[in-house]
Amino acid sequence: MKNSALTIALCAGLLICSAGVNADKTGYYRWADNEGKQHFTQQPPVGRKYDFVETRSGATTHSDGIDLADESNNEQEVDDNGAAPEKMEILPPKDPVLCEKAKGNMQSLKANGARIRITNADGSTRMLNPEEIKQQENRAQQVIKLHCE
Repeated sequence: MKNSALTIALCAGLLICSAGVNADKTGYYRWADNEGKQHFTQQPPVGRKYDFVETRSGATTHSDGIDLADESNNEQEVDDNGAAPEKMEILPPKDPVLCEKAKGNMQSLKANGARIRITNADGSTRMLNPEEIKQQENRAQQVIKLHCE
């Protein structure tokens, strides 16, 4: 039992590490202006100390501010009033496999007169009622919106 759990953990770790080698780091830059106000941007600030926060792991990398990035890429996202956004939403990368699966699920759920049978955790089966089918349609639509559009 211990050996199989260890093997699974080791394989999962190797898979995660190998996927991370080819993936670019995704995250945001956190830095403070002269007045101490915190800013969050997609590009590093020029000539300032900043922290890079990876969105997947949450790991933070500190800089010394010597990074001389192109100033044209140093635009902070602001709204029409010139204020930084109050909420930043980090979205996962689009996954075409999840996109196609959700589209297939949506097609099945929308089929005229569809009867959807589910298997419970205890192994028993039952049919979804119309309200539960609508909930599943909403979930599939959310996945389509996140991974397809």
